[in-house]
Amino acid sequence: MLLRFLSLALIPAALGSASPAPLAFPSGASYLTPDGAIRIVGYNDMQGMFEAVDALFVAQHPEFRFALALTGTKAAAAALTQGRSALAPMGAEFYEADIAAHRAAFGSFPLELRVAHDSLAPEALSSPVAIFVPAGNPLDQLTLAQVERIFTVSTAAPPVATWGELGLKGEWADRPLHVYGLALDTALGYFMQKHAFGGRPYRADVRMNGRSGGVVKLVSADPLSIGLSTLSNRTAAVKTVGLVSAPGEAPHRGTAADIVSGAYPYDRFLLIYLRQPVEPWIAAYLHLWLSPAGQRAMAAHSPGYLPLNAAEVAAEVAKLDR
Repeated sequence: MLLRFLSLALIPAALGSASPAPLAFPSGASYLTPDGAIRIVGYNDMQGMFEAVDALFVAQHPEFRFALALTGTKAAAAALTQGRSALAPMGAEFYEADIAAHRAAFGSFPLELRVAHDSLAPEALSSPVAIFVPAGNPLDQLTLAQVERIFTVSTAAPPVATWGELGLKGEWADRPLHVYGLALDTALGYFMQKHAFGGRPYRADVRMNGRSGGVVKLVSADPLSIGLSTLSNRTAAVKTVGLVSAPGEAPHRGTAADIVSGAYPYDRFLLIYLRQPVEPWIAAYLHLWLSPAGQRAMAAHSPGYLPLNAAEVAAEVAKLDR
């Protein structure tokens, strides 16, 4: 309940609002169901959001009907590329193979829109990434460069081997690090390698796991451990390490304010992919998602997903209007 209140409170009042205008229904489109509803295939954690925003859209355009098939992200990319879905709602980015298949089919890249920040709520399926250590570990913060050296192979500097290399003194100085990560075939493992680690490979000694909750359990049981997982999986047995771009900065620990402000470096987003050129009704529909009414509906009917800030909304609107 507190996260939902924060979600609503953090929506900027200055966001532009959608202006309803007459729209032609996409009769004959391949993504229509046999009874003439617009099919949307994608992420199951977005069910409540879509129902709420669809209700707003239909109130403005009563001739439109939607059929939601939100069972997960695995089917979304193919459904969009094959024309079976009007949109592809995702809790993670398309893989390179998904983008290549779409480009081969249409001669253009799919357009990616951010519609919400990920959630901090334990019941949510998508959450920002955090660096965890056991609750008794004295490490308080890391620079992003240090995180890269902990998890990846770099020609610029050797991997971190001991806690002393991270600034810990005394009995901790010579203790080895046990590093836990998420496998590359997971959305989070792929996300971190691509966005946080510059595409560099993970160290060979990183102990990979296929589940975020599994990493947290392993970290909580190993006093020498450090691992990456999602903020929503945090427990009392671990603590979140603060993150800074450079020494001397105030650390960011992934609070709701950190995330909505854009200050948290390992933030992630809920995404909607669409074909280009963008159909007029889809542009209007997604303008509604990005309006104050749409962002409020999204936040109020989701497990704690956070609204975009004004600069992020402006960036996504510019994509639609390009």
